[in-house]
Amino acid sequence: MPGQDKKLKSTEKRADRSPHGISMRVYSDLKRLWSLLTVQSSSQQLPAIHFESGQTSVTRAPQSVKTNEQNFHGQGQESTEAVDLENFSVTYKNERNFSKLPNHKLFQEFFTALVKNRLTCREWVNQAPSIHFLRVLICLRLLIRDPYYQEMFHSLGGIESLSQYMKIVTNSYLGYGEEHHDVDKLVNMTYIFQKLAAVKDQREWVITSGAHKTLVNLLSARDSNVLLGALLALASLAESPECREKISELTIVENLLVILQEYDFLSKRLTAELLRLLCVESQVKEQVKMYEGVPVLLSLLHSDHIKLLWSIVWILVQVCEDHETSAEIRIWGGIKQLLHILEGRRNLVSDRSSVGSLSSANAAERIQHLQASDDLSPDEMQENTFSLQAACCAAITELVLNETNAYQVVQANGIYTIAKLILPKEGTNAEKANLLQCYAFRALRFLFSVERNRHIFKSAIICTFLPQERHEIFCIFYMSIYNQEDELKQIAESIESMNQNKAPSKHIGNYAILEYLGSGAFGSVYKVRKHNGQNLLALKEVSLHNPAFGKDKIDRERSVKNIVSELTIIKEQLYHPNVVRYYRTFLENNRLYIVMELIEGVPLGEHFHSLKQKQQQFTEERIWHIFIQLCLALRYLHKEKRIVHRDLTPNNVMLGDKDKVTITDFGLAKQKQENSKLASVVGTILYSCPEVVKSEPYGEKADVWAAGCILYQMATLNPPFYSTNMLSLATKIVGAVYEPVPKGLYSEKVSFAIKRCLTPDAEGRADIVEVSALLSDVMMKYMDVLSTSHLMLEKKLEQERRRTQRYFMEANQNTVNYHHQLSILSQ
Repeated sequence: MPGQDKKLKSTEKRADRSPHGISMRVYSDLKRLWSLLTVQSSSQQLPAIHFESGQTSVTRAPQSVKTNEQNFHGQGQESTEAVDLENFSVTYKNERNFSKLPNHKLFQEFFTALVKNRLTCREWVNQAPSIHFLRVLICLRLLIRDPYYQEMFHSLGGIESLSQYMKIVTNSYLGYGEEHHDVDKLVNMTYIFQKLAAVKDQREWVITSGAHKTLVNLLSARDSNVLLGALLALASLAESPECREKISELTIVENLLVILQEYDFLSKRLTAELLRLLCVESQVKEQVKMYEGVPVLLSLLHSDHIKLLWSIVWILVQVCEDHETSAEIRIWGGIKQLLHILEGRRNLVSDRSSVGSLSSANAAERIQHLQASDDLSPDEMQENTFSLQAACCAAITELVLNETNAYQVVQANGIYTIAKLILPKEGTNAEKANLLQCYAFRALRFLFSVERNRHIFKSAIICTFLPQERHEIFCIFYMSIYNQEDELKQIAESIESMNQNKAPSKHIGNYAILEYLGSGAFGSVYKVRKHNGQNLLALKEVSLHNPAFGKDKIDRERSVKNIVSELTIIKEQLYHPNVVRYYRTFLENNRLYIVMELIEGVPLGEHFHSLKQKQQQFTEERIWHIFIQLCLALRYLHKEKRIVHRDLTPNNVMLGDKDKVTITDFGLAKQKQENSKLASVVGTILYSCPEVVKSEPYGEKADVWAAGCILYQMATLNPPFYSTNMLSLATKIVGAVYEPVPKGLYSEKVSFAIKRCLTPDAEGRADIVEVSALLSDVMMKYMDVLSTSHLMLEKKLEQERRRTQRYFMEANQNTVNYHHQLSILSQ
């Protein structure tokens, strides 16, 4: 090739001296490499990769790539160029500021030739051996570490060519397996896109080139280095809202969940951070729900690494904005896991790395190990822990918007756990400590929707921050009382009184008293735990000296005997999902004790109070959902068991998960014979029927009247009959005089059902079957929902069964393989 030799010699003659500051040898080597790159390569007969106009494809030559590379190697210029490129990469592997070197202009010329005559030259790309092209990519990667060369790369059109080539290599790698140095090429190309995406203004270049689509496809890569490169590049892109939106349009979540389940720690950590950024987009949150991501995310809360936990918790904060997802997090035990982290008893680890620092690592030598936690100072560990706990408080805040979730937080001692975080912290991380206190205050602010928790603070303090929304305002409020020692001392004492895990206050029989729950008919109710048992129960205490049991000892003994007999019948007979279970009764110290099922829920009366505070209303769908369950329970009691409750009130109707109704407090219930009437005056008068108020015999329709009162109160949030004057109240009840439900708020069916239940004449009042008949169309919809829910649960159960079976088989196979390898090694 005399023409090329002549050109090369003429170039060398111009290099008569090197620039000041570098050696002659370095300068001549760089000049020679530049000269080689400025010479266009001749065409080859066996293209390894072929670009077609308008599309990309991989063309496999009939002869092997090895033959192609041997032919290419036979040409002296290309062989010299490949060797010089390798020498360049070795010489400058630690250099990051090429634009500040004395021979900067020569590096510019070299970079320009590398992009224009190699990367963007299709003729050369079609001919070049795989190893040669890899060396070009390595040199580009080294130079692009300098921000100056990133802008040059864009102006020379290198990003589009690199994106197109990465797509071709990715299709080959994912479709046919590793060959042609695919892994090394992808590692270098993903690294280049990492560097480009690290700068905010450059991310649009990457998106415009379409590289983000290929990077998403690489999330299914088998090689960990390729996967890490794709994750880091996507995480950098996702920092910008416009890029994040483009990435979210792709199907990405399924692959991310697989990585979170099955890959190594570093891959999980980067994936969690990427998913945290993407979950801002609604379609990503929907994909997490669709691909059943909640169990996967919650399984990672068992990790001991703070930064992984931090990312996972913030993902939960975002996805639990959806009501169904929020309930699913509770069902899978997420609330208790978050509270366990807040308790601060776990031995957690951390490190100083971040996505930014990880992306600056050498692409060929990915992170081998992270700095151990013992390298961090105590203050650094405390700062990381505070950040994690603040995230947990944010998650709890979102979760307790659901009343059932809020109740579970209370039941799991969450009030005490969160409230402890508002107290002054020891250490020097004042900013992080104050931020944690603000998040804790915000969580408590939403937990105050549960009325029984408000006694932690004075009412004046509650009023100070209840209306506020932003946590910055909480910080201002907290600092206003921070120096008030008496106030803080009182708060600390109140917090300690809320600790449900403190030693039992007393014991009754074989039961440890854990918490006072409230008062019911004729007595108090406590949360208890049986000795040597784990299950929580409810224990009702009834004083035998109550006048209702009789005037003298003989009357009281007779009454107690009858009650115990009736409760025994109830205990043995009642098995209904909407009726509380009774377990046993016993006498001790002139008190009757009734052990019953502890219902994890909130009384309907507290829902009324909460909605009035929030100035909200029940939806009609929710009203019917609750009332239908009430009807089902009363039909069971009245028609199958011949039992009249006699004290049906909103406080005796518990709402659990998804508004599941449970009727409680059968302290006044009585079994009656068919067609018989009961004559005792008992129950709460606000919900008592006219015949009870008039001391006339009554039957099961007394419960129907009470159900009508509850239906009315669900529609208006006020009882139908109310007066501070007892005579006036009795007059209203007997005459069934109440304000009608405001028109336009609900359908006429609601008002008509209330009217049929609140008919003053017992004979004309509908029984529970007739009331249910009025709601036949609503009940049919209810049955459709139940049927659909049942089918979905069966489907989920089958999926979980298959997943468990697969994991079991994989575990067994791994055990067999492990023992097989051990046996080979032992031989």
